[in-house]
Amino acid sequence: MAKKTRGRGWELISAGGRSASRPRERSEAPSEQRIELREERRSKGKVMTVARGFLLTRVDLQRLLKELKSSCGAGGKSAPGDAATPGHMEIQGQQADKLAALLSDRGFEVRRR
Repeated sequence: MAKKTRGRGWELISAGGRSASRPRERSEAPSEQRIELREERRSKGKVMTVARGFLLTRVDLQRLLKELKSSCGAGGKSAPGDAATPGHMEIQGQQADKLAALLSDRGFEVRRR
């Protein structure tokens, strides 16, 4: 939605109503988190292993991602989510079995789809 301003042309006004999302303030214990693992096929036929359901802060999720990528020998990325939604991470390749074992060893409850 745009609004006419005094002598400066037009100004973009957001639709509003929504407050900005807050980052997660603290991480939950691994035993309280249910992680869902699945393998998804991306563009050009590449396979990614996606883990969803992390209730971790941005820093803790990045630290865990670094450890998992190193253990799997693959690349990946993460999205921390916010206070209302859980975060997720993506690891390149068919790594579901290895990730399930690694996450279970760290105390997470893992479910495969």
